[in-house]
Amino acid sequence: MSIDRDGRISDDRPAHSFRSSPMKLSAAAEAITTSPILVIAAEINRRIAEGQRVYNLTVGDFDSSIFPIPEVLTEGIIEAYRDHATNYPGAFGVDSLREAVAHLLKRTCGVEHALDEIQIASGSRPLIYSFYQTVVDPGDKVVFPVPSWNNEYYCQLLGAEPVPVDTRPENNFFPTAEDLRPVIGEASLLALCSPQNPTGTLMDRDQLLEICE
Repeated sequence: MSIDRDGRISDDRPAHSFRSSPMKLSAAAEAITTSPILVIAAEINRRIAEGQRVYNLTVGDFDSSIFPIPEVLTEGIIEAYRDHATNYPGAFGVDSLREAVAHLLKRTCGVEHALDEIQIASGSRPLIYSFYQTVVDPGDKVVFPVPSWNNEYYCQLLGAEPVPVDTRPENNFFPTAEDLRPVIGEASLLALCSPQNPTGTLMDRDQLLEICE
């Protein structure tokens, strides 16, 4: 390696001297796959860019001109930047934000929660995965309806045993207590979502109580 009078660097070492052996990856990393819905979404975006008319029902990435950021949120973000509020918060988040969420839940839903029961995250995905990590060990059984979102993938990442439960149109693609009864006994986790993703089915109070019992 040498530097000429103009500061240019040249290197006459053979190219193979820069090569290194491939990095060893964990079994979990080797098993990671691309999200099928994102693969489909990429293909849809390609077709839209070509001028094809496509009704996109994949990723919930809405047109910002139709669903803009609320003005009060926009102003709050700008104000935070102007106040240079760019430092890390405490380990458990910003108390004032969690207090605001607690007040909102009490006012709109009639339920009360302590601050240590409220967790703020950038979307539900990291919270769901963290919950899996908290309660599921390798080999544990996880019961979830089909169709549903990402449960099989989380099982794969954690080495858990997926126990999919087929659903039917007459039940709005949501499992009943009778559907779950044969498989729930040995499960470490029952993964249900309301509204269900991707069907949008809402679970009512009676359904939930029947499943819990």
